[in-house]
Amino acid sequence: MTAMPEADPTLIARWAAAWAISRGAAAPVPRDGGLYIHVGTPEQVGRYIFAALDSDTIALLAAKIDQPLLYLKVCAPADAVRPLLPPGWEIAPPGYMMTAPVTAMLARPAIPGGFALTVDRQGNVIFATIADSAGNEAARGRIVTMDGLVVFDRIATAEPHQRRGLGTAVMRALAAEADAIGIHDAMLCATPVGRALYTALGWSLHSDYTTASLSP
Repeated sequence: MTAMPEADPTLIARWAAAWAISRGAAAPVPRDGGLYIHVGTPEQVGRYIFAALDSDTIALLAAKIDQPLLYLKVCAPADAVRPLLPPGWEIAPPGYMMTAPVTAMLARPAIPGGFALTVDRQGNVIFATIADSAGNEAARGRIVTMDGLVVFDRIATAEPHQRRGLGTAVMRALAAEADAIGIHDAMLCATPVGRALYTALGWSLHSDYTTASLSP
């Protein structure tokens, strides 16, 4: 059996800090053996992030959590996390931490006719949006810089416009912004569908990323 890659704790901490900025959440703090981010939205109270599978620590924390929408995020496969959870917990579809050199994505964004790309900066968050001819959002994404790392987040294409290369165009536009400010290392958290796109753009798997929470 092939061993799954282990996450770099320092890299995960930098990603977590950038993710919190991207989502307008509190900065990560050490708590209960992991990093805790208080999100405070109707969809999510907060999340604990573990860069490694610390079985005893995770099992104790899961046993202590008594409310849904408070998530455990572990850089390990679901099969390794599941035995640590008490009854009543569920595991979300898999996620993947991925990394890439920014240079792997440096190419002119190919935007189909009738679409327009806009890039906007708000603090250290850079947004890229592609709109259709009616001005409706067709694709979007953002990056956050953190200690020499650029974190890509919320890359999405509206369903009517999928499979037209708009997601790739957003990624390339954001990579160009990162390159322009001298950042060379990129990271993101991918869904199974997103992983295929990012792999084609030169991204590599850093680690599995399993999400678990108490069922409502």
